[in-house]
Order: sequence, then structure tokens, then C-alpha cells
Amino acid sequence: MRLRLLHFFVFVAVFSLPPQLLGCFRPGPCTYIGTRYDRAEIRKVAVFPFYNNTEVSEASRIVTGAFIANLVEQGKFKVEFPGSVRRFLVSERIIVRTGIDLDTINLMGKRLGVDAVVLGRVEEYVGSSEEKKDVIPLVSISSRLVDIRTGEILFMAQHRRTGEDYRLFLDFGEIRSAGALAKRVVAEIIDEMP
Repeated sequence: MRLRLLHFFVFVAVFSLPPQLLGCFRPGPCTYIGTRYDRAEIRKVAVFPFYNNTEVSEASRIVTGAFIANLVEQGKFKVEFPGSVRRFLVSERIIVRTGIDLDTINLMGKRLGVDAVVLGRVEEYVGSSEEKKDVIPLVSISSRLVDIRTGEILFMAQHRRTGEDYRLFLDFGEIRSAGALAKRVVAEIIDEMP
């Protein structure tokens, strides 16, 4: 009886959640789409270097590069050249890890002619070391697409996967490197972008 009652409450709790959060209960990314998001207004984006919250020094570079490459490949937006973003950050003496304020985002929009910026964080990045071949890779990324005029979050995603999540049969399909897993996680996030 108690188990049935518990199942009932879980069922009610899940289906009373807003539709934006129901995506968190499936294997793909947990996403949010802003109410004012209009795809026609966002033509060009700039990708800030992802903040690295891990001990793996190259995690930010790998994830940022994968995000840029996948955005270009999917053709959802024009993407500002990474060198221009880097020059802007250096000229304005902006350190990404201290956060980006709305004035900086507005200034970048005017200087580089972008409609939105992608900000992100690498939360977990495990399995890149060559000495530890038996470690199962793990990557966790959060990202936001922010309107440069209002600072409003247009799209937000959080995604965490391991290399074993892609196993089909025995060890077939399993991803064995953090770099390959990061590319897969990024692709799944960008697939969810409207």
C-alpha cells in the first residue's frame, strides 16, 4: 500500500512540473527555452570561452572548440570567429571566470555585431589522462544562450553523460575518451536548441 501511495505521489509530482523541466527526466540534456525566444532575431552568436570548473586544464578549450565547431556544422547561427572574441576579451581586460555582466555583453554585441552570446561552464571532465586507461570518461556541461540587448536567457541546458551511456552491446558503442564524449555531449545540447 505504501509503495502504491509513493508511486502515486511521484506520478503527480512529475506531471505537475512545468513542461520546460520535464526534459530533465530523460537521458538527453535538461533544457529551458525562454518565453521571448524568437529564432528569427538571433542570426549571429559569439561563444565565450567556457569556464573550467575542473582540474583538467584543457577541458575549457576542448568544450569551447566543440561548441563552436558544432554550431557551425549545424548551421543554426552564424558564429563569430573565436579570435575576434579573444581580442575583445583581451582589449576589455575581461576574465571569464569572474563572470560577465550585461554591460560587457551589450558592448560585445555592438563591437562584434552579434545578437546573442553563449556562456558556459565545464562542471566535470574525467578520463583525459593517458595513464588511466581503465577510467570511464565523464563530462558535465552547462550552457546559456543570452540576448545581448536584454541579458535574458533565451536557451539554457545542462547535460551530464558517461562513456558507458552509449554502450549498445557488450562494449560496442562505448565512448572511451573524454574528448570524444565532450563532442557528443555538446552535439546533444545543440540539437536541443530551437
